[in-house]
Amino acid sequence: MLRTLIVFFPRFILNGVLFWFSYACAAQVIELSPKPELTPEQVVQFQISALQHNDDPQPDSGIERTFRFASPSNKEITGPLEHFIQIVRAPAYLPLINSLSSKIVGVVMGDEHSEVAVEIQSSDGQQFRYLFVLTKQSSGDLAGCWMTDSVVPVKTDKSSQGETI
Repeated sequence: MLRTLIVFFPRFILNGVLFWFSYACAAQVIELSPKPELTPEQVVQFQISALQHNDDPQPDSGIERTFRFASPSNKEITGPLEHFIQIVRAPAYLPLINSLSSKIVGVVMGDEHSEVAVEIQSSDGQQFRYLFVLTKQSSGDLAGCWMTDSVVPVKTDKSSQGETI
């Protein structure tokens, strides 16, 4: 019996270490920049994931990753990055930061314009919805890339903020 425990115990620890290592690697946020092959849904999923892991590897890294996908017209209004960080940290958008979960609940797809509705469970467990409005860029280095023009909080039965769509 003692021999079995000695043999089993190291395997248990090793399996735990391997599980932890696999989980830690899977939780890392990927680095991504706008590319023509990304769909509007993929762009929104990346932005949401970046915000869910906002402080990985340093504070507001997720907001910076999200800012990469802001369209040039969006950046004219919300930029530079320091101003964008203040906007995202405002009460209307704060639930996006370090949220517990998210899911895409609707997509309206056009040739040059797309809207993606996302439901968020904030870090305190409340439910919120946001509408991401994206356009396909038509010129310059970003031609063919889907980028976010705006993010609008959407009023739901569970939330009293935002607009109703």
